[in-house]
Amino acid sequence: MSQSTTRYHDPLNLKKNGCVRTFVILGIIAVGIMFWGIHYITKNAHKVLQPQTILKDIRLALSSYEVDYGHYPIPESDWHAPDVSIRTRGPMLTALLGQNATLNPKTIKFIDFPAAKDRKFGLWQNGAEWVLTDPWGEPYYITLDTNKDGKIANPEPATEYLPAMLPTAIILYSSGPDRDPKTWKDNACSWRLR
Repeated sequence: MSQSTTRYHDPLNLKKNGCVRTFVILGIIAVGIMFWGIHYITKNAHKVLQPQTILKDIRLALSSYEVDYGHYPIPESDWHAPDVSIRTRGPMLTALLGQNATLNPKTIKFIDFPAAKDRKFGLWQNGAEWVLTDPWGEPYYITLDTNKDGKIANPEPATEYLPAMLPTAIILYSSGPDRDPKTWKDNACSWRLR
């Protein structure tokens, strides 16, 4: 007897072909989502990573300066005062750049800053004064442990999770995209990662 054709297709073959098509479609969707995610992360990573990198570089430069000179690049009247808070502008910057013979008599270049674009995220000159700004155009904040007690008051409001004093000699932070140093959620800080 000859083999007759049936009105039913081989269900196994349909399942196999359907699975292959489904996996191909899902693979294309997954690759698309992956590329979108990589693009989103790299596009927005500079908002946190770049300020954190600059904060680490400034901290290292200040520490190196302090090791060489025994004090920070601030006026002599502040060398032993209670902890000093400053912004990234003026004589401190020129001392770290090796351009201030009063604060840096050996003219050692402790750091090299990127040039700012539109006065944002880099070094620019305001008249005779050098200014270093974050990606949003604000100078960074610095507090130095000038009384050498090994701690600095935490500028963030103290909570059960945040100590009132930070066990460090230097803290730095950026006021973040909102340019308000009192709103801590978006601030980039040297003592925490976020």
